[in-house]
Amino acid sequence: MNAPVRAAPVACAPLIACLLLAGCTMAAPRPPAAGSARADAAAPIAPALAAAAQALLHGAAAAAYARGAVRADAHGRLQVYVRVAAVTPALLQALRAAGLERPEAVAAMGVVQGWVAPARLAALARVPGVVAVEPPRYARTR
Repeated sequence: MNAPVRAAPVACAPLIACLLLAGCTMAAPRPPAAGSARADAAAPIAPALAAAAQALLHGAAAAAYARGAVRADAHGRLQVYVRVAAVTPALLQALRAAGLERPEAVAAMGVVQGWVAPARLAALARVPGVVAVEPPRYARTR
């Protein structure tokens, strides 16, 4: 009886490593290059954030969003993370002009945190240099 033929693990390791690396780099979102034009396209808005904005615009109580994945303050403003290609003074000014209040930037992460009125969410997503608008990822206990 012949023993089953198995490939040597060492011979397969480089192939597996290349496949994993290729999968990781293809799955990662790529922000647009700094200075690239997006024409009139808006950055993606997270679906849960867009749904909350619509609900608030149609009369939902801000208190319904006091806790949870998407949060609103007592004035109905949504807390957002604005993912950006690069944090610059000009971008921060453009975000403020689009309606972002109390912006706090973390340049190393490419994120500007702030609050925005639901009616201004789309304007925020259209600012050149914005990659995505999403709710913050709050820490949760297990």
